[in-house]
Amino acid sequence: MSNSAKGHALTHQPVTGYDPQAYRDGLSSMVTSVCVVTTEVDGKQYGFTANSVTSVSMDPPLISVCLADTADVHPAFSQAESVAVNVLASDQSPVAMAFASPGVDRFAAAHFTPGKLGVPLLDSATVSLEGVVHQRLTAGDHTIILIEVAGVVVGGGDPLTYQGRRFHTLNPLEPSTR
Repeated sequence: MSNSAKGHALTHQPVTGYDPQAYRDGLSSMVTSVCVVTTEVDGKQYGFTANSVTSVSMDPPLISVCLADTADVHPAFSQAESVAVNVLASDQSPVAMAFASPGVDRFAAAHFTPGKLGVPLLDSATVSLEGVVHQRLTAGDHTIILIEVAGVVVGGGDPLTYQGRRFHTLNPLEPSTR
């Protein structure tokens, strides 16, 4: 079994000769959901817009979100015990922009209600995943926050997506089988 299969990090020579702009352009071609990640620390609410949210495990139920180490909310999320990931609805691009903008009252952009763990849940999200911080990992210039999901609120509706440095909505090719 390889070291990576056993959960050990591999060490290797740094990649050189790649084009950073081509890397950015390539990543921007990927379609992602748009989320607002929220927490409350010492009675104050914090949040940021993320498109780096991933399902990790079913047992335990884990999701991950990545936060830039330079983000103004990084200190709060570095000590937060509980976090919510709110997947935005297709009409919520103004909420995404507010939570991506420094120096504004981000929580004035939409209505939030405290979840069962006390963190702000977006009332009109397509889904809100609330949980406790399971682990934090440093990866390059970001912190990966692993969240053990303790509650799910499904709101419905179509999600907001991001691709090519623009917001989009889904255009399903076939009817839902739900």
